[in-house]
Amino acid sequence: KSLIASSDYDGTVSVWDSNVCRSVREFREHSNRAWSVDFCTREPSRLVSASDDCSVKVWNLNQDKCSLTINTSANVCCAKFNPEVGHEVAFGSADHNVYSYDLRNPATPLCVFEGHWRAVSHVRFLSRSELVSASTDSSLKLWYVTEQASGTSFLGHANEKNFVGLTGTSDFIACGSEDNTVYIYHK
Repeated sequence: KSLIASSDYDGTVSVWDSNVCRSVREFREHSNRAWSVDFCTREPSRLVSASDDCSVKVWNLNQDKCSLTINTSANVCCAKFNPEVGHEVAFGSADHNVYSYDLRNPATPLCVFEGHWRAVSHVRFLSRSELVSASTDSSLKLWYVTEQASGTSFLGHANEKNFVGLTGTSDFIACGSEDNTVYIYHK
């Protein structure tokens, strides 16, 4: 489809139709800045948002209100669906942790990954069972979701105050750096 989503400083999650260049849906249930939003590739009518109001919200384009809220004890900086498993979401938090949830049983996390010493600004699934996170501690960390274990840490880029981006493939991980360079790490 031609839909994209955005989130803003007041917590509004907007869905845009890129063919007509206008907003076609707005969700206003976050009470503070919403940092990120992500569509589910398995169910494109669903999206997830992360907010400074200490919540992750799951939205359905066919419903007026959010279909699920996961409340946390700290600001949530980022959230991503697992592209291979439509009911799994990971998010990074200002409490320095990465959380993985099965949305069919959201009462408790599947796993909590600890290891960063500052806020987690980005998360991204590299495969069904591999997750990478970026933190303002200037590190990337590879996590194995199925084994609930940590893998390699990647150091070298600078990321102390800005969210500098994160992407990856099955073999490579790339992130921005505050020295205006892009770092590419081989897994």
